[in-house]
Amino acid sequence: MPRGGVVIIGAGLAGAATAYWLRRFGAGEVLVLEREDLPGSHASGRNAGIARQALLDGPTTLLAARGTAFLRNPPPGFAEAPLFRPTGGYLLGSEEEDRRLALLRRHALAAGVYTYPADRGEVVERIPYLDGAPFPSALACPLDGLVDIHLLLSSYLKGIPLRTGVEVTGFEVKGDRITAVRAGDEVIPASAVVNAAGPWACAVAALAGARPLQLQPRRRHLIHTGTLPGLPPDMPYAWFLDPEVYFRPESGGLLLSPCDETPHPAQAPAVHPEAPLWLASKLKAAAPRMGDLPVRRFWAGLRTFSDDGRFVLGRDGEVENFFWVAGLGGHGMTTSAAVGEMAAALVLGRTPPLDPSPYDPSRFG
Repeated sequence: MPRGGVVIIGAGLAGAATAYWLRRFGAGEVLVLEREDLPGSHASGRNAGIARQALLDGPTTLLAARGTAFLRNPPPGFAEAPLFRPTGGYLLGSEEEDRRLALLRRHALAAGVYTYPADRGEVVERIPYLDGAPFPSALACPLDGLVDIHLLLSSYLKGIPLRTGVEVTGFEVKGDRITAVRAGDEVIPASAVVNAAGPWACAVAALAGARPLQLQPRRRHLIHTGTLPGLPPDMPYAWFLDPEVYFRPESGGLLLSPCDETPHPAQAPAVHPEAPLWLASKLKAAAPRMGDLPVRRFWAGLRTFSDDGRFVLGRDGEVENFFWVAGLGGHGMTTSAAVGEMAAALVLGRTPPLDPSPYDPSRFG
């Protein structure tokens, strides 16, 4: 790799999307380094693939809307098949006048995403499993859908130089700039470094002498039922706000999550054997008819959060050419196209299409 290239650490959706946009913006050499043998081995390949746009944080809703617009209509030739399946979804409240649903709708409206209050009859007709479920309010999100996460990741990385099974062990720094990345015995010259290392982002930053930030990995489980007879093929997702639990159709059955957020070390998480019991307990309260669903398999992934819950995107405060793309907190798939676009613009000194200030690492002081 010639001197002066951008080195991206991490081949999950955040790093892959940043690499894609750097190439699209005409950057010179771009190289992605991945410590695992396959890209997307952690959260990027272990998430539910739900493109949910109405979020409780306004700026992040803007990113989700822009990211989903890309997924619905990617540039010609980006992917070999459709990325997005427009199923829609329902966010279900626990009160007649649920203030969270009102806030979600307000943020969606500001981002140009159509939602509307839905009555019980509509929800149960679209999702028969919710017959008898005690939800008093619902927000319909007809512009949401499901995403082929593996196709999305491979499409971002198409044509991008990628080295897997490579762990970054250090940096060469001159003044306040990185001049090279050390990966094993190799020294890779770099004009800029993008830290998209997910749960390992803080460890990478420490090696670079970057500003120490607190990012917390948290484990979340996903559970698949296997094939269920009579499942409507076009069924929307359902997401209860309290108790928080969601499900959506997948491979002839249901993919569900108890929405657990257990702090976890930055390492591949082992599944907890009681995860199906956590799910059953929440479903008993949220949708009693679903309390005895079969469990065919389940797995866990890590999502990484900043102290205030917002993404960490932008130039580091200590190392001039070190850029953070981390702390995406479970929204990395939906926002990936917008996050990569913003990150690439910041690396190249361009003006991003959305305001990056809510995500600036310097907000932590």
